Amino acid sequence: MRTINTDALVNNARQSIVKLAGLDRLHSLAIIGLSKNAGKTTCLNHIIADWQASRQTRPLALTSIGRDGESEDILSGRAKPRIYIPAGTLIATAEGSLQRCDALLEILDLSDIRTPIGEVVLCRALSDGYVELAGPSSSDEMDHIADLVRQHEPDCLFIVDGALSRRSHVGSGRNEATILAVSAETSTNPRILAEKTRFALDVLQSPAVEVEIKEHIHSKLDKYLRASALFIKGKCDVFDVEVLETPSLVGFGHEIAEKITDGTNFLFLKGAITDQVIAQFLKEENFKNLTLIAEDGTRLFLKPESIRKLSAKSIDLKVLNRLDVRLVCLNPIHANNQFISSERLLAELQQSVDVSVVDLGPANM
Repeated sequence: MRTINTDALVNNARQSIVKLAGLDRLHSLAIIGLSKNAGKTTCLNHIIADWQASRQTRPLALTSIGRDGESEDILSGRAKPRIYIPAGTLIATAEGSLQRCDALLEILDLSDIRTPIGEVVLCRALSDGYVELAGPSSSDEMDHIADLVRQHEPDCLFIVDGALSRRSHVGSGRNEATILAVSAETSTNPRILAEKTRFALDVLQSPAVEVEIKEHIHSKLDKYLRASALFIKGKCDVFDVEVLETPSLVGFGHEIAEKITDGTNFLFLKGAITDQVIAQFLKEENFKNLTLIAEDGTRLFLKPESIRKLSAKSIDLKVLNRLDVRLVCLNPIHANNQFISSERLLAELQQSVDVSVVDLGPANM
């Protein structure tokens, strides 16, 4: 793996995360946390500040899967970093969050998307100030918000502040690139944190399936909107595809697995692929010597043991859309305020992964 001067990298990151991650060339970005308190909001604040400092002419548009920017965690009561935006920024947030924003906001559009704290509305900031983001909770709703944003600012950089448990809402080709936030919350042991980060990156950046197979899958998904599994037989340009429709993957593992035959070369699954689903498949004799295809790496909720079992059965893991993880942002502070040496964590991470790792430091907003 690469060796790097971590002090220089930290300083460089603080100077320009926009240039380090190539954000000025993107139109969409997702920030995903490896754990709770991973530092996603701090990373977002650094991007906002550097976007303004580097005099980018395109506006930012922000939303969240869940809730971000509140002054304290609604579950733990711990203080959280707030989100500070400049005038001209677009935000998609629930009506109930507007009263906790001190930026002057102009409502541009209504989404008809409901949350526990009201409808998600699209606003433009008319002044600098703090905002709270409480966005949509499903993939289809996120697509609708993205469409609304593009209607008002076609050239903006649209940033989705993701969530660990619902990271699939930022995948499936919805975003051009991703930043992964990791922290001492996952582990205070540098080696263990590096191992877990490397595994997460390997899964998130699973390789893309061949173009001809991808085209066959998309053609079937366009025709069968409720398809949950595709069983593909054949090689080269001659394929036979069987379609199965179920409400989800979870709870229907047996029904899907029993349709796998000795001649199945590719199995595509739509939705979250979990350890529970894989455990059901592994009971079937014919589940071997094939390629298992997910929509993208955000759909794979698998532990290392499940990956090892797939490998033992000669199951290749591929995706329709490979994620482009541009950066790993490190937060060296545990939620209990235990501070771990940033240099030690950075050194171990940088030796273990092929993605640039930075400690952005606190965001002074």
